[in-house]
This record gives sequence, C-alpha cells and structure tokens, in this order.
Amino acid sequence: MKGETEAGYSDGEEKCGRYALDFSCFCGYWYITCSLRNDYMSVQHMVELRLQLKSPVVPMMSGCFNSCCRRVFALASGGRRRRLSRFTVKFTAALMLLVPSVPASGTLPSLPPVEEGKGPSFFLFRSMADSVMASARQGNARAQFLTGVCYYTGEGVGKDLKEAFQWFSRAAQQGDPESQFYLGVMHECGEGVEQDAKKAFEWYLLAAGQEYAPAQHNVGNFYYKGVGTEKDLKKAVKWLTLAAMRGIPQSQNLLGLCCTEGLGMEQDFKEASRWYTLSAQQGLADAQNNLGILYERGLGVPQDFKEAFKWFSAAARQGYFAAQNNLGTLYDRGLGVRQDWKKAFELYSLAAAQGYGMAQSNLGKMYETGRGVRQDSKKAFDLYLSAAQQGEADGQNNVGVMYERGMGIPQNLKEAFKWFSAAARQENAWAQNNLGAMYYYGRGVPQDPKEAFQWFSLSAAQGNSSAQKNLGLLYEYGQGAEKDLKEAFQWFSLAAVQGENDARYRLGLLYENGKGVDKDVKEACKWYALAAEQGYAAAQDNLGTMYEGGQGVEKDLKEAFKWYLASARQGNSNAQYHLARMYLKGAGVEQDYREAVKWYGKAAEQNVPAAQFGLGLLYLTGNGTEQDEAKGRKWIAKAAEQGLEEARDMLKLLDDLFPKQNGED
Repeated sequence: MKGETEAGYSDGEEKCGRYALDFSCFCGYWYITCSLRNDYMSVQHMVELRLQLKSPVVPMMSGCFNSCCRRVFALASGGRRRRLSRFTVKFTAALMLLVPSVPASGTLPSLPPVEEGKGPSFFLFRSMADSVMASARQGNARAQFLTGVCYYTGEGVGKDLKEAFQWFSRAAQQGDPESQFYLGVMHECGEGVEQDAKKAFEWYLLAAGQEYAPAQHNVGNFYYKGVGTEKDLKKAVKWLTLAAMRGIPQSQNLLGLCCTEGLGMEQDFKEASRWYTLSAQQGLADAQNNLGILYERGLGVPQDFKEAFKWFSAAARQGYFAAQNNLGTLYDRGLGVRQDWKKAFELYSLAAAQGYGMAQSNLGKMYETGRGVRQDSKKAFDLYLSAAQQGEADGQNNVGVMYERGMGIPQNLKEAFKWFSAAARQENAWAQNNLGAMYYYGRGVPQDPKEAFQWFSLSAAQGNSSAQKNLGLLYEYGQGAEKDLKEAFQWFSLAAVQGENDARYRLGLLYENGKGVDKDVKEACKWYALAAEQGYAAAQDNLGTMYEGGQGVEKDLKEAFKWYLASARQGNSNAQYHLARMYLKGAGVEQDYREAVKWYGKAAEQNVPAAQFGLGLLYLTGNGTEQDEAKGRKWIAKAAEQGLEEARDMLKLLDDLFPKQNGED
C-alpha cells in the first residue's frame, strides 16, 4: 500500500484498501475454484450480483474485482458451463458485503485498526486454502491443482514457482488437464523449471487430448509457429479449429488468418470473415481489426467502409495500434466517414507513439504533405527513418525518396539506393520500381538497363502501375530487353486501366500509329482524352491535334484550341507552337499576331525549329511585333541549324535578295 499512500491516500483509505485487497484475493480464489472446475456460470452470477448491489466500494477493490472478472471471461470462453446452487450466489453476495461501502458524500468511513494482511476475508481465504492443501496431500488431483495455483499466484501462501510446479506435476500425472496445461505454460516460459518448448508442447498436447480448449489453442499455435515441434500448418488448423469451436477467441482469430492467407488450407475469405466475426464479437482487438480489413477491401464480404470503420473503431478504443492506424487511414481518405485530416493525424500519432512503423510512415506522409499539420520535411524524415529502422518497408522506401530528392536531409543518392534496396528485398513494389529507376538512369549506381528491367518486372508483377509503364517503355525502345511493341502494348494497357496517365498517353500513341496493335484513331482519342482530362500535357497536345485534323473525332477547331491552350500553359513546347499557329491563322480563335509572337517565342526558346522559323518570319514582316531583320535572320538560322529545310531555303533566299554588306554579320 506504500505506493498508494505516497500518491495521496489517507490512512483510512489505506486500511480500507487492505480490505479491498483481501477481498480481491478471495475473488481470485473463487475465480480459480469456479473457473477451473468449468463452473463459469457462477462467475457470471458474481458479476450480475455485484452490479445489482449498486453499493459503491473502494475504487481500488472495484478495479481488482473487475479485472478478475475480465480474466475469467477471457479464459473461460468456450468452456463447459453449469449453474451452481442458489447457496453459491447467496454466499458470494455475503462475502461482497464484507467490503465497506462509501457514503454518498464520498468520504471514507473511519475503520478500526487492522493488522497488516489480516482482514476478515484473508482468514476466510486462508482457511479455505488450508483445507484445499490438506486434501491435496491426501492425493486429490483437483486439490493438488488448486494448491499449485495458490503457489503459482501467491494467493494465501508465499509465491513459490518450484512448489507450484511440484503440485501441478502430481495432479498432471493423475490426468488433470488444467495441471497439464499449467506445466506447459511453466515449461514454455521457464517458470519454476528450465525453459523447454518441446516439453511445453508435450504437456499442452496431453491436455488438448482431453478437450481442454486453451491447450488445444496452444498446440495449434505451436504447430503454426514451429515451436517445440516441427511446423505443420495442417495440424495447426486442426487444433485451432477444435479450440475455435469451443469459443477461444484467439483461436478463432488465428484460424481466420489461416483462411485469409491460405495457410494449411485453401484460401477462403468468406470463412475467414466468419471466424474473425466470432472472435471480434468477443472483443478481441486483433480480430476486430482483421475483420475491418476484410470489409475495407471487400474480401469475403461486400466492401463496406462503414462496417470497416465500426470494427476499426472497436479495436482502436482498446488501444490496438494497428486499428488506430487503419482508422486513421479511413479518416485520411474519407472512406466510411467524413474526411478529417486532424482526426487522422491524432490516430496516426497514437499508433506511432506505440512504435508502430506503418503509423510512423503515415504520420510522416502527413508532415511531408502538410495534411492536418504544418508541413515539416525534417519531421517527416525522422518519422520515416524511425519506421525504416524497425524494418518497415514503406518507411524504408520513403527514406529513400527523401534522400533521393534532398527533402528534410541533404541529397544522398547512395543512401537512397541503400534504403530502396532494403525495402525492395521485402518485396515493396514502390521500392522495386524506384530501384529500377536508379539503375535505369544511373543515379547512385552504375547505369544498368538490364538490372532496371529486372526490378521493374518484379514491381509490375505486383500491380504497380508506374513499374508497368516503365516496363512498357523498356520493351518499346528495346532497353534491357529485346524490343517488343506487343509486350509494350500489354504493359501500357495494364498501367493505363489503373489510371497511369503516361501509360494512357503511350497507349494512345501506339493506337494512333498502329504499333504493337492495329491502328485505331478512335481508340487513340479515347486514351488521349482520359490522360488529357487529368492534366497530362502531352496528351492534351495530341488530343488538340486530333480535333484539329478530325482524326477519330469530329473536326472541331475550338476544341483543338482549348486543348492546345491547356497544354501550352503547362509549358509543352509542341502545344505552344500549335497554339501560335492557331492565333496566326485565326483558326478556332480570333486572329492575333501578338499572341502568335508570344507563343512562337515560348516554343522557340525550347528549340522547336518550326516555332523558331515562324518567329523569324514575323520579325521579318513586322506582324505582331516591330520589324527586325536581324532578329528574323537569327531565329531562322537557328531553325536551319536544326535541319529545317524551309529555314535553309529562306536563308538562301534572303541572302540572294538582301546580300550582306562587307563586315556585316
């Protein structure tokens, strides 16, 4: 009681606390006696009766009792139940009334002095313990087991794990399944005996053979992990199923995981959802989270973000970090709930504070992008690094991105390569794609298109749209692999349907030019339009060309002008040239030489020879600008240097008509 007194309890509270602890000891004993005899219904009576009393007791006692009850319900799930006599209920009620009530004022009553550890329930408990031990010495297996529990927990006697082990051993040799189970626990944990997973498994197996559900779960778990025995997923499923059918929530959850992953059985998401549901309804946070994932992804159940939200919330309320992260993701994306970046930030923070790497990565992304919090690249990097150092693949990939771009940390391509490699070895699709890009461009590593091809292939096989597009490019240009336009078409198609705009654009080019696929200008227009509507500049320019020429769509100069303008404003040089030409001709827009000069100039600065030639002509004629022969010659000459025949012919004509004077440039 020293800790409580130092925390601010009065002497009266301390004494009252002793009664509470004495009573909690009795509750512990009653829990042992009832639950381990499979008399779980009596425990339920205790809880119901406690609620009916409505007499506020010392908070400490209430906490101990409620904790005890939670243990009963957690361990008793699946056990055989039978009611005890009415005497049991009345006797329990009488014992509860031994605990002093707290008046409505909340002031604790003054109590007579009590000797340390000698409250009324202590003597009752000790008397019962002595009686049990006497029976144990006479060879009663159940009494031997209960004596072992007393020594194991230190209830009524001094805690002595070696003595507990001896009593459990005596009862176990008589076939008592609970004792066999406890021996398994002690061997597994090295309590009172040398740690020995093999012996733990043997004792669990004996208890499991007597249909003791907790032991069946542990046998299944040992087979699942390959602890104390050879790993055997089929046997794991067998034992987990037996325990799950008896209501053990952990078994139901693990069996659901086997169904989800196809471990020891065929993959079956519907069956997984059934087991997760049974476990989740018993309040197991891990199962609630797993069930939420199935609803989020529509696996074995109809996709339902609201249901996912419900189950993630239930698990998150228990402080389960994975559920807090997943719930944060729903708030982050506005799935099943109104989008709320601040709430997402709070949930990610809770999970990240527990050291959950995925949440640290997600929290880092919020700091990187400034969603729900002030943008801070350094903070983002620190969070990514913390996740990466735990081996979290997304965190490793994100650290690589930060090093590659020099965000929150000085640029370091070798470090970027190191972290991309670490994540790629864990089969992180984005890291594999990023590693492929480093090999392709020779960034932080010698250029190697073949190695790039390998990493792009691994990432693309996982469905990464960027890698699929990159793989298509290597096939299109024959880099790192033999040129194969049909393969390029296949990979561009896969990426395009996932919304990869560059792939949509490339697919449009193949359809327009009949490469790797039959020529189809209508299909080309379709893919250009999809990319153009998402703001992809090159596709906007090509779509403008299709409208201008009436290819695959009805000719529409105004629509062509619209797409040229959208692309030109993004700096696309070809679109700037096309736009200048539209202004020059007054096609789809009112003729405007000044605008023509403006856009020819922007394209000419980006070395578009046709734009340089057009700009030169405008300077020579003085349309839309002051006439300037020198500037006109300069831009036409630049176009000629790039091989534009029209420009070369014009220079020759100018030299013939206006020969240069001696000394004139």
